[in-house]
Amino acid sequence: MGIVDRITSMTPRRREHLEPRSQVQALRDEFDHWLQGVSQDWGRMTSRAGNWRWLPATDVHENDHELIVTAEVPGLEREDLKLTLAPEGLVIRGERHEEKEDRRRGVLMSELHYGSFVRTVPLPSGLDLDAAEARVEKGVLTVRFPKKAGATKGRRIPIKEAS
Repeated sequence: MGIVDRITSMTPRRREHLEPRSQVQALRDEFDHWLQGVSQDWGRMTSRAGNWRWLPATDVHENDHELIVTAEVPGLEREDLKLTLAPEGLVIRGERHEEKEDRRRGVLMSELHYGSFVRTVPLPSGLDLDAAEARVEKGVLTVRFPKKAGATKGRRIPIKEAS
């Protein structure tokens, strides 16, 4: 049984009245919805040698004056994090330590992720990397990169008609 047959067998048959093209689109929509459910938190975890590791969720925002990188790092303090600039971008390293006290013996379920992580955030050109500022507050790391004065925003390239 192929993947399409498996997926078709898993999806409800409530759209039998649709045209074949609409049925394919409906199947694709349902598959996309199913895939989103499966991979909802996949971006925060990776598997290495069977050990689940976590990656902090990261956002990058830009305004006229600066680029702002925020990362969710709940439970981490300034001392648990290390920020470096590499040719690839901003490298965020951190480690969340697991409690090793006897009171953990009674835990029946744990969804918290412990261990170290490395997350690289690509950075565009035109930033004043030497003036970057970072702080951790209430489980959120915020790194601000001011834009260099006179940095070009880019320009549109017109497409000519073929001759």
